[in-house]
Amino acid sequence: MGHERLDNHIIIMRSVLQDNHEKLITQYKANFADVCALQSILNDELLPHVAQEIALSDADYTWAKEWISDTATIFRFFRHHKFIRSFALEAIRSTLIWRLNAFQLSALPPALFHCLPPPICDPFGHPLVFLRLSEFLTSEQAMMDGFLISLERLRIHLLSLNVRNVEHTDDEIILQCIFIVDLEGPSIHSFNLKTFTWLVKEMVSRYPGMLAAVFFLNYSWTYARAWSVAKCLLPNSAVSRIFFPSREELLQYCSASALPSDYGGALSPLHLIEDPLNPECNRASVGSRDKYISAPSIQLPETLHRQPSSMLIPPRSSLNPFFGYPTLTSISRPHMVQPGRRRKRDLLLTLSILWWKKWGTCIITVVYFLIAVSLTRKTARRVVNNDIGETQRDTKYFSGFGDGPALSLID
Repeated sequence: MGHERLDNHIIIMRSVLQDNHEKLITQYKANFADVCALQSILNDELLPHVAQEIALSDADYTWAKEWISDTATIFRFFRHHKFIRSFALEAIRSTLIWRLNAFQLSALPPALFHCLPPPICDPFGHPLVFLRLSEFLTSEQAMMDGFLISLERLRIHLLSLNVRNVEHTDDEIILQCIFIVDLEGPSIHSFNLKTFTWLVKEMVSRYPGMLAAVFFLNYSWTYARAWSVAKCLLPNSAVSRIFFPSREELLQYCSASALPSDYGGALSPLHLIEDPLNPECNRASVGSRDKYISAPSIQLPETLHRQPSSMLIPPRSSLNPFFGYPTLTSISRPHMVQPGRRRKRDLLLTLSILWWKKWGTCIITVVYFLIAVSLTRKTARRVVNNDIGETQRDTKYFSGFGDGPALSLID
């Protein structure tokens, strides 16, 4: 009976992932011409406009052009915005400016993910990426920097795989990967809510559609309880991509030849398998090289290690001459300040914030006063009702007590 339940779970999981994969590939092929047209607009119109607007250096211009040339990334943005060109263009423009300011790290931290090298993949060609949450318990800023670099390196890794697949016309494009999250070790109370919120708000919108599925392993009952609440808040498209398989179910889905021995597979332990996302580490301190599964050489750090030519001034900073609107200034020429797009929603947001700063204290005071008055009135009404009730009871009691002696005297 247990084996039948296990087989049914694997069949359902495989069927869901296969349907999602086939639908994604069909959408890619159907919208490929539109994606190419979108890239032409980005190269011919948007990028030159941004370069002139914020005075991009030649290095930054080349770096941005390389990102725009990533067809899989542009498709993921296009799909994330329901294949509406105007929405996709706006999101890509925002992300492009964000990228030019986000990668200002003095030193590149190691990636938090561990990706298995090709040709290791799941049955549908998705690369396998492992995350051990016990390695995430670092400082808040270090974790954010690690996530940022990890996602960018993963994007470049998928791009490099697709470049290699161009030589083999039968190979499908790789658009997503499988994340295997090991929950062993830290409890759910040890995670920083601020970091999780940042991850959902910033990283998901900057790197949309990269997850084919997420497998959570070694979970405790506290994680199961948390998931029972979270799945009620998530859309069905997200819930259908999250699984909690046992080790046996993971082994049946991926096969032993695609999993490290830590997780029941036939490969070397995970820490002995070279990681395409961390080519500079080489795991030199772990043992002899002949036990490694080697990863292809990918020049990721050089792509990320760049000096930005501009800096973003917050919309409501006192240093922003265009108060209320996002503004960029050139690092080499600080006197050159260029405003971003002047959108109505930025104006409304700024006016709302200024209005709240002026009247917020008064509104809060009035609200507290009304609450206090309401509570006082309810308390007074309750006291009056209690007094009236006691008076009525006393009246009935004494009226009954007075009738008794009168009757006895008559008798």
